[in-house]
Amino acid sequence: MSFSDRRLEGVVITGIGLSCALGDGAQQVWRGIRAGESGIARTQRLDVSALSCQYAGEVSAVPAAHPRLRGRTDRATSLALTAADEAVAAARLPEDGIDPYRMGVAVGTSVGGLDRGERFHWELLRGGPQAPRADLLFHYPLYTSADALSVAFQFKGPKVVISNACAAGSNSIGFAADAIREGRADVMIAGGVDVLDILSLAGFDSLNALDPEPCAPYSRSTGLNLGEGAAILVLESESFARRRGADILSHVLGYALTSDAYHATAPDPAGAGAGRAMRAGLAQAGLGPAQVDYVNGHGTGTPTNDSAETKAVDALFQGLRAAPMSSTKSQVGHMLGAAGAMEAATCVMALRDGVLPPTVNVDEGASTGRDIVPNRSRPQELNVVVSNSFAFGGNNCSLVLGRGPAEPPRGAAHRVVITGAGPVTSIGSGRQVFLDALRAGRSGVGPARRTDLSRSRSSLAAEVDTADCRRHVDRAYARRLDQIGLLTLAASRLALDDAGLRITKAESERIGMVFGTFSGPVETVEALSETIGTQGPDRVNPRLFPNSVMNAAAGHACLALQLRGPLSTLATGCAAGLSGLGYAADLIRRGEADVMLAVSADELTPLLHYGFDRVGLLAQDSPRPYSADPTGAVLGAGSTALVVESLEHALARGATILAEVKGHALTGDGYRVAGNDPSGTAWAESFRRALADAGMPSSAVGTVFGDARGSAAIDRAEASAVAQVWAPGTVRLTNLSPFTGHVPSTSALMAAVCATETLRTGWSPEPPTAPDVLDGVGAYLDHREPGGGRAVVLTAANWGGTYASLVLAPWDADAETAEAA
Repeated sequence: MSFSDRRLEGVVITGIGLSCALGDGAQQVWRGIRAGESGIARTQRLDVSALSCQYAGEVSAVPAAHPRLRGRTDRATSLALTAADEAVAAARLPEDGIDPYRMGVAVGTSVGGLDRGERFHWELLRGGPQAPRADLLFHYPLYTSADALSVAFQFKGPKVVISNACAAGSNSIGFAADAIREGRADVMIAGGVDVLDILSLAGFDSLNALDPEPCAPYSRSTGLNLGEGAAILVLESESFARRRGADILSHVLGYALTSDAYHATAPDPAGAGAGRAMRAGLAQAGLGPAQVDYVNGHGTGTPTNDSAETKAVDALFQGLRAAPMSSTKSQVGHMLGAAGAMEAATCVMALRDGVLPPTVNVDEGASTGRDIVPNRSRPQELNVVVSNSFAFGGNNCSLVLGRGPAEPPRGAAHRVVITGAGPVTSIGSGRQVFLDALRAGRSGVGPARRTDLSRSRSSLAAEVDTADCRRHVDRAYARRLDQIGLLTLAASRLALDDAGLRITKAESERIGMVFGTFSGPVETVEALSETIGTQGPDRVNPRLFPNSVMNAAAGHACLALQLRGPLSTLATGCAAGLSGLGYAADLIRRGEADVMLAVSADELTPLLHYGFDRVGLLAQDSPRPYSADPTGAVLGAGSTALVVESLEHALARGATILAEVKGHALTGDGYRVAGNDPSGTAWAESFRRALADAGMPSSAVGTVFGDARGSAAIDRAEASAVAQVWAPGTVRLTNLSPFTGHVPSTSALMAAVCATETLRTGWSPEPPTAPDVLDGVGAYLDHREPGGGRAVVLTAANWGGTYASLVLAPWDADAETAEAA
């Protein structure tokens, strides 16, 4: 499908579901917004007596279970399910007759089930290694709510979790719109969910960012109030919605991501990154500032945010009459990862009814110098609105929504290539060092020497020496970084050096990053959690808290490298790294960037290792992928960055091209939260759809880099999936876990580094064969080298049933020249 065809497919919103401090249900919340009500009140559920702020936007009642799922659910998942139920019912989606692989899920969250992880940690601190309840960890990961939505509604198409702090909800809506525009889905449920958590409250309090009274954005601007809730929207392709006679509430006209590259927490005071996001979102929609009728601002109420955003908006409308701008955070609080989705939903209802939402708590006698719709909503015809979300780490996202469709500009699709790689692994750092170690059969798996694993039954790990990372990071900057920050920046610098790419100021706005991680900055979160559990929330270290968000490492890397292009963070567990590579490729193919760094990093800490061990996932001897008697995984640490470019950009600078990204796909099995369908059906579907996206038959593939890790559920599902797509002996299956350990989100990108060598020479690593290999797998493990030139498939699987597959092919300059002639 050509680029122009994709852009002609409109994206519409047909359903909304809300749960927040103003109540449950979109209409109840909208009535409260229009009436100028505020749901911000004294916090009841959490003990905040030691903090400076006693106010928050709290949801009054959250069910402990949901009829679509068996068993009890965590607070975030319950909120997400409640909102999604309403949205799906409002959209009148049929329960059958739609291909479930054409229906997907995109969720933004910053906190997820963190309260479950905190309880697990505090039980460990108080009672020792046998005290914590293992079941708490099944609800802790950020991806739990997305898995629950997939299971509850049997949506098996693209599934992603985005966690770039306060921009996550809006970014998730943009990601969902992309999936529809690019023909990967007909329907996506998208939005955000977050809950009030003591770590977030304590952290913002430590930064003196909370307002001791109900907040007043754009007027008093003395701080923010946190809130909680969920906002879920149903997005559909316009043609699909019209065929089924759906009521169209509004159109998604465009969105854009940018990076400030200015400061770890504070926005660029001039609002430059925010301004670029708004202008780029409008350009994607084929619109200009003169056509904007309303701006729903990020409007947190902190002086730095309000000042930077108003400057950005003033610059956008320079020479024009500025559109009204208001902030709904004054009514529901700052809902973190759900904020952008809540505000997008507000914009949809504003467009539908022709009403400007107010900013409440404005002193009627004070002059703000601009129209912030003070205290009361008012009628106004609206056709185009911009919804802003700006976050820690300099992450900016602007959504452009319209009452009607807009004709976007057209252009040619860009081919996407990989020109550099920076692996940081337990067997060495740097592309050539890593490949040489693999060719020598070296393994980084062994008894832990740098990590205290005394609480775990397993003493094995694949460790990375962070001192080695420091060789690639400026000494002064390294002091700001935690373990995952060091891993991320070291890999990024190695990749840029490998690509021979020098970032200039002139090009920095066209170079961005997509970051993937399984558990994020767990070392920092552990330290903050321990402080809260043993000393109290008022003792949190303000220097640590900014590094506790999932996107902090990416923000630091963009700041250090001065990357100002699109920036996003994916947290879909073990699938995050590979799906991030696919997302980066899409941004380049559409012309949103010339170069992207696709990066993934995972820490190894004593508590993380103990958690994996507590739920029975770790081996006590060497990993045995594809064994009929699996003993578990060996957890590893590491990071990998890939330099991804448009072919034109790579050729113009004379880059060495390592591989071409041909296609990718994401699927979910909708089987069970924290479980995987052993049939491998959805996994096999990710293979087929990635090949279809690449325009290749399965016979074009020579090697599959699998994600088996010695875990029964994953290994059996992968073996079954491979067998459903390729006959025995027609493709070679390989795996890195015996060499690098299982580095959750990063193993697949390490495999991508190795795959570039496979494409060139035909060689691939030969993992030790288990003596009791799974039935039927042996024929796929034949490592006779067929020679280079055949495509490679990379794949990744997350616990909970998310599968990513991506196709790489060799790029032959001589063949390209001959074809052109």
